[in-house]
Amino acid sequence: MQTNADQVEKDILKSEEMLAVDAENEKKDLPFQHKNEISIKLTEAENLLKDLFLDVDKAKKLKHLQAKEIEKDIIHLHERWLKDCAFYRDIYDQIDDVSLMPRINWGLILNQKQKELNGEEYGPTMVDLEKQIAAHNILHKEIIAYSSQLCVGSAGSKEKYNAFKKQYNNLLDNSKWRRHYLSSLYKYMLGCNNELNFLGEEQEKIKKQDWSDHIVDPPHIRRHYEVRTDMMQKPRFGFNLPFFLL
Repeated sequence: MQTNADQVEKDILKSEEMLAVDAENEKKDLPFQHKNEISIKLTEAENLLKDLFLDVDKAKKLKHLQAKEIEKDIIHLHERWLKDCAFYRDIYDQIDDVSLMPRINWGLILNQKQKELNGEEYGPTMVDLEKQIAAHNILHKEIIAYSSQLCVGSAGSKEKYNAFKKQYNNLLDNSKWRRHYLSSLYKYMLGCNNELNFLGEEQEKIKKQDWSDHIVDPPHIRRHYEVRTDMMQKPRFGFNLPFFLL
């Protein structure tokens, strides 16, 4: 985890250095020098951040003593990465109108994020689900970060801004619902796994029980397993099945 975090920080620092150079080139009407190299660095950082969010989730489940501090550091790195991505778009992807005001192609960006959201799956295994939760955490943070950048200036006009704002709010709501569904499904599957482990342990105990005529108190043993059977027929976890699984 530390190695990945160090590499993300190096990629971010290098990207910021090259962005500063090309920002000056833009002011002086000189050709850009580092667009492709920065794109590679930011993409590498994004992939490592996904792994880091997955690792910190595992650390929290294992009750690692420094899990909260590690999570804060990763969130800080992710925020720096988002700012660099926004700076990258401002420099290389801006669309100039007659007033030379930099704009963002919000229609393309929001449609792409909605497409990513619609294409995401649920499960089917716990490992898959944990990866999906980590990946969606990054996507959700990216969507939230768009809020500060979406304005009349970046949209190009008041009419376009109103349309993009409505589309953005819908995208944000969908992302929040997916986050909720993933959390509900994770809790449900975790409860199922705990129940299966419990039933497996009870099965082994029954197999190892001496059921011969040498049992000292057979009525007591019978009552004991009648109680256990009754317990096993009752749910052992306190939450409902998500409605999308009904």
